[in-house]
Amino acid sequence: MSYELKRIVTGHDDDGLAVIRSINTLHSRVVADGYEPVEVWCSNALPVNNSEDARSDGTPGERGSRALLRFGELSPGHHSPMHRSQSLDYAICIAGECELHLDDGSVTLVRAGDVVVQRGTNHAWHNNSAEPARFAWILIDAEPVSVNGTVLAEQMPGDHDVLADWAPNIS
Repeated sequence: MSYELKRIVTGHDDDGLAVIRSINTLHSRVVADGYEPVEVWCSNALPVNNSEDARSDGTPGERGSRALLRFGELSPGHHSPMHRSQSLDYAICIAGECELHLDDGSVTLVRAGDVVVQRGTNHAWHNNSAEPARFAWILIDAEPVSVNGTVLAEQMPGDHDVLADWAPNIS
């Protein structure tokens, strides 16, 4: 009963823009009868340092990942404002599909079974389909991202600059 999933890892370029760092396919492995996990991503310290590449081999560090788990559904046509949190977020698409928009202008379609590893990057979600998109999110506190000595501030919905700058690009 082998299965696979797509992992999308975000990061930053030298100008501090959010970029896709990697997209790869992960495969399950048999651990016991009826149990085939896929190790997606583990942090090696808390708070997580999103300015550096973290462990991607599934091996937890000294403290491992501790997190908030959130389930949510995005209605057809819904889009979130562009935002950045000071956290490492695992966004697991359970059903449907949704677009991931980054501030470099890229759009990546995320479908049921895909996992986005969101590393303090400026992003928005847009459900451009006729069906709801269901996600499970795991959020872990992280240090603010620093690119070339510049700290990228948290920008949450309600911040006028974020909405004014990015809303036209995601509608």
